[in-house]
Order: sequence, then C-alpha cells, then structure tokens
Amino acid sequence: MRYVLLWLVLFSTVSFTAKGSEETSIIDAGFDFTLTSDIHYVARKLDEVTTLQTLDLYRPNNIALAPVILYVHGGAWAFGDKKDVHVKPNYFTHNGFALVSINYRLRWDYKIYDQVLDLVSAIVWIQEHGAEFGLDADRIVMMGHGAGGHLVSLVMADSSYLRAEGISGKGVKAVVSIDSTSYDITRVMKELGSFVERRKHQVIFTSDEQVWRGASPQTHVSKNPSLPPFALLYNPERDITTLQAKGFAKALKDAGGVVVMVPGSVSDPARTNELIGVSGNIATVALMAFIRSQI
Repeated sequence: MRYVLLWLVLFSTVSFTAKGSEETSIIDAGFDFTLTSDIHYVARKLDEVTTLQTLDLYRPNNIALAPVILYVHGGAWAFGDKKDVHVKPNYFTHNGFALVSINYRLRWDYKIYDQVLDLVSAIVWIQEHGAEFGLDADRIVMMGHGAGGHLVSLVMADSSYLRAEGISGKGVKAVVSIDSTSYDITRVMKELGSFVERRKHQVIFTSDEQVWRGASPQTHVSKNPSLPPFALLYNPERDITTLQAKGFAKALKDAGGVVVMVPGSVSDPARTNELIGVSGNIATVALMAFIRSQI
C-alpha cells in the first residue's frame, strides 16, 4: 500500500482502465478505417470481465493485407490505456498500416514479466488470427512509448521471451521506442536518474541490481544475433532520455544491429509521442522513412 501511495504522489495524472466491454466494430468513413475494439488476445475465463489483455484494431479499408504497427502505451508500467493513441490511427491507416493498440496487465497486481508475456501473447494473436482481420503477420513493427518503449525493446532484445512461448520474432521487422528512460536501469539508479526517476524505478524494479540488469534491454543485445532494426525517438532537452538512447544505440551497433536515433519534436520535444502523425512534424517524417525502409 505504501508503494501505491508513493506512486500517486509522484504522478499527478492517472488513467484508469474500464471494467470491461464486449468487442465492437465501427467504420470511420472520415478517415477510411475500421475500428474493432476490445478484442481479447488471451483467452479469458468464463466469469472474467476485464479490458486487460485486450486490443483495439484500426484497420485501413480497401487493403486486403496490411502491415501492422503493434503499439504499447506508456504510463510508468502502472497506468495508461490502449486508447492513448492520439492521432496515430488516422496517420498510420492513411499510410496503409493497421494499428493494433494493446492493454496489458499493470502494476500493482502484476509483475514486469507478466507485461512482457502480454506483449508476446499479442504477437501470437496476430500470427494466429491476424489474417481474419486483414493483418500481415510477416510485417510487424513493434512500437512503444515510455514504459511501453522499454517493454518492446526488452522483448525484442532478449529473444528468450519469444522462445519460451515457442515462437520466433522473424515477423517483427522493426522496433520503435519513444522517449524511454529505461534501456539501462542500473545507470538510471546509479548515475542519471533524478530522485523522482530513481524512486519510480525502485518501486517497479526493486533495489536488487540483478533485477535491474535482467530488466534492462541493453543487457541482452550482445546475446541476440537476430536483432531487428531499432529506431529510438528521444527528447533532446532531457539528458536522461538522450544519454539512455545513445547508450542503447551504441550497444545495438556493437552487437551488429541496425539503429537510428530520431530527436523529438523541435517545437515541443516533451510531446514527441503525442505529435507523431501531426502534419509537418519532422520526427514523423523520419520515423515513417525508417519504417518503410524495413517493411
């Protein structure tokens, strides 16, 4: 309980998930996509009513088989919702991509491993059911913001998570991580983090340095010969995000991986994620050029 109270002190804006709803589909004629909401990507128990482990699917109309952006929201591993997508559905569907935005099990009731397993389960769902919804399971881009950026990076840097579920990551063509401060958690805790950043990470990752190393994507890149290409979007006005992105990019390059670094919005770098897809946004142009080069 004391950790929950501390978290509410550290973060003033909190998003709560709805109790539950059934799958629905809506055709948005204005933007020419179909939205199917609250699809369960993990089989639920008969008496279970929840929107955890569900996804919203934005599919472009008139495209038989669309490449997929699998989006993982931020929220410091404890908050957030799959609806936190801003203008991404409009932008990506207009450019011929389906957007799959997932909810996942959040702290406090669950662990980081549960969240990682949910990401893997979402990939499995796309592989097994994507064709029914016009999704190309052989062309997936993993994308996450903040804590979501950490999670997609961890899943694809440490291939053991995919192997444990008996799948490969060959359908994942690229990874996009937006404004993550957590590629190297040990460095956050010992060097880069402010008091708030250190406390935030300690609440989630404990005080155990072995846990820090195990949960840090940077720890695992040298052990993974099949790394997908990475794009790291960062806030150039925050030292912690800049230095974390540079350190992770160096580790990826040293492991033989492909990586590009994209500075956030010039006009408003703190809103880098929110502004993806906004007309005239330079980071969006660079990001789409990277994605198209890998799909």
